Amino acid sequence: MIKINLDDLLHPRIIDKSISLYKKGNFPQAAWESVKQVELALKKKGGIKDEEKLFGARLIETLFGSGKSIKLKIPLGDKLQKEAKELFKSAFSYYRNYLAHKEGNKVNKIICVRIMILASELLDLIDTSYVSFAEIGEVKGLIKQGIFENESQLSDLLSFLSSQVFPHEAFDGMFEGLAERGYTKTQYEIVFDLGLVEYHSEMRNHSFPGELEDWDEFGWIELTPKGRKILAQIQNSSTD
Repeated sequence: MIKINLDDLLHPRIIDKSISLYKKGNFPQAAWESVKQVELALKKKGGIKDEEKLFGARLIETLFGSGKSIKLKIPLGDKLQKEAKELFKSAFSYYRNYLAHKEGNKVNKIICVRIMILASELLDLIDTSYVSFAEIGEVKGLIKQGIFENESQLSDLLSFLSSQVFPHEAFDGMFEGLAERGYTKTQYEIVFDLGLVEYHSEMRNHSFPGELEDWDEFGWIELTPKGRKILAQIQNSSTD
């Protein structure tokens, strides 16, 4: 018989929250705690607040479905996004609903182990997934989702980023500037994700005339055609 160390198969969150219940023989509770950890991890990754009252299949539909909202993208590629949604949705529909209604008396040791392993697989997918804002919409969508307070804040960020250059690809000054202006990491990432700005680099000689040549990367951020269009729209609307 092959012996398997259960800890080698389980996600750290499951080991932390469920394994002690499992060892005490509280199999239904250990299984429920495992499913709950998946739900909590999804909410945290997707920025879902408790007051939004999203649970189970509705939570999955919001994070993996279509429409102008924040999306969770799995690392295996967009082609499997639909399948990932169905994997999470089926697991929640089959196990979560049963366990949430305190009808878990049929969950024995073997079923509990299977649920903990499945929950660990889902948690691993969540850990390596990323939040995409590509379907959130443009300016109105960004403000509606609370990512930017108003059009002016977005305009200022686009203007600031498009003025940045990076000799030797040193980015510290830019991130300090973002922090001083009160911009968040999410705001910085979203303008790239939406294709409003893009980063470029090339090899340049950084030395002054008469000095030894110092060839190294030189980077800069520039507005894309879409970014220039949105910036112009905001600036024009502010002058109307």
